[in-house]
Amino acid sequence: MKTMPRVAVVLCALVVTCGAWGQTDEKPWRYSASISYYDLPKYQDYWNPIFTADQGRVHLEGRYNYLNVKSGSFWAGANFSTGKSWRFDATVMFGLVVGTIQGVGPGFELSLKHSWFSLTSEGEYVFETQKGVDNTSYSWTEVSGSPVSWCRLGLALQLTNALVATRNVQRGPVVAFSFKNFELEADVLDPDRDDATYIVSLSMSF
Repeated sequence: MKTMPRVAVVLCALVVTCGAWGQTDEKPWRYSASISYYDLPKYQDYWNPIFTADQGRVHLEGRYNYLNVKSGSFWAGANFSTGKSWRFDATVMFGLVVGTIQGVGPGFELSLKHSWFSLTSEGEYVFETQKGVDNTSYSWTEVSGSPVSWCRLGLALQLTNALVATRNVQRGPVVAFSFKNFELEADVLDPDRDDATYIVSLSMSF
């Protein structure tokens, strides 16, 4: 790694560690699990499972096929939140990626919610440890509204340089339905094109 990437990685790791372990109140663990199916144009379809565990400020997360197929990642981070009417939540993380993509780097998860409005974003930047391989970046952003409590409608934006079979920038509609602690979401990226990407996700929290 070059000097600047090293400094960024070290600073991010220090922030995550201090924030996560600086909590004083004992709180119960909260968990979530999701599975997404990606139907990619002219490319191998795949499943993307994600599992998270949170206790107060401590955030742990595992992902597979997230950045690219046959790649797994493991994350540790710190949760922060503020606001009541407008609620802002943020998680800063540091992770290890193995498989097709190999490296380390920072990540984030953000959300801003108010009544029926929701804006969420997550992303990561991985400093590749494989010689001759470019660093990898990825982000997913959603802006949506809930006409009723059990339905969400909006738009999604995906930015990535990891999936070489797709374009770096993709956008499209989002439709999600929720029931108790379950949510079913469908996304279509670039729906105006013949090679649109279709994603179906099922998530639950417990």
